[in-house]
Amino acid sequence: MIQRERIRVIFLHGAESYGLREVARLTNTSARKLRREVAAGYRDGAKVRGAWRLTWRQAACFALECWTLAEIHEALGSDAAAVLPPLLALRTVTVRLPEFLVRALETVATKNRTTLDAFLHYELMDFAGTWAEQMESIHSGFRQAYMFPGKE
Repeated sequence: MIQRERIRVIFLHGAESYGLREVARLTNTSARKLRREVAAGYRDGAKVRGAWRLTWRQAACFALECWTLAEIHEALGSDAAAVLPPLLALRTVTVRLPEFLVRALETVATKNRTTLDAFLHYELMDFAGTWAEQMESIHSGFRQAYMFPGKE
């Protein structure tokens, strides 16, 4: 199954819960690694009849760590608007920064084996969290986008 199909299965055809192996298969992750992380409490999951289960939200959170929001939008295409909060729509912006900051951002993104866009998204999530309460009163849906796929 290709990445696009895996993303579409999780976000368009989500199940109430998933077995750990299924989440590993859908995200192209080692089941052993995922099992270790859930058992150690690094990831949420619950044992049901001796087997680890993850809710759709837990699987979607993991998927958002495996793929960038741009990859998810690309895979979902026009369906993205139906399943993602409106404020998770992607928008291109242009900024002017000093060269040293650009080089630092590019270097760290490369070190982390990610894109500059994905790295900035990750870094700016902390910023968004500190302003979430104030932003919600100005921009309805801010908290929903910030918390996705969790509940408010």
